[in-house]
Amino acid sequence: MPVANNAIAGLLALARAFPQRLIAQREHRWLQLRRELAPADVEGQTVLVIGVGAVGSAVARFAQALKMKVIGVRRSPRGDEPVDEMHAPAQLPALLPRANWVVLACPHTAATHHLLDARALALLPRGAGVINVVDGGLLDEAALIDALNRGQVGSAYLAAFATMPLPADAPLRAIPGLMLAPTAAI
Repeated sequence: MPVANNAIAGLLALARAFPQRLIAQREHRWLQLRRELAPADVEGQTVLVIGVGAVGSAVARFAQALKMKVIGVRRSPRGDEPVDEMHAPAQLPALLPRANWVVLACPHTAATHHLLDARALALLPRGAGVINVVDGGLLDEAALIDALNRGQVGSAYLAAFATMPLPADAPLRAIPGLMLAPTAAI
């Protein structure tokens, strides 16, 4: 499933500091991160997958293969989702503080519009990562920019945006810690 592949590729790229390494490469600098500054391995980290349908289930299976703990959020659980824990959307405020990574994979509806807003982003542990590969309306982009600038969110990978194509002068394009990887229409 290409969308799930994209989500996991983004998570791994951010987890292994690929954006910083590519910048150093372009600048002809040798970037060798000292042990204490090296990125932590994703094994043992917790990924919160919001929307455990086709895309979210594929992301969850990949994350489990990486030995990550997977917490799923789904409005109507089936009982066979590939997650370690399954919760209802109402539990989101209690789940966000437990997440090293949040993957948005749910449909965009009136109930999920700006699901990750300033309040939700503030509940994440400092330095957590955000992945959105499904729909730009799920994420409050202004709140994400603020959270990234303050270090509340450590990194983000976006393949979906509120406005597509993303305008050349969009503020998202200039934010450190943010990887943009627009996908083709599905």
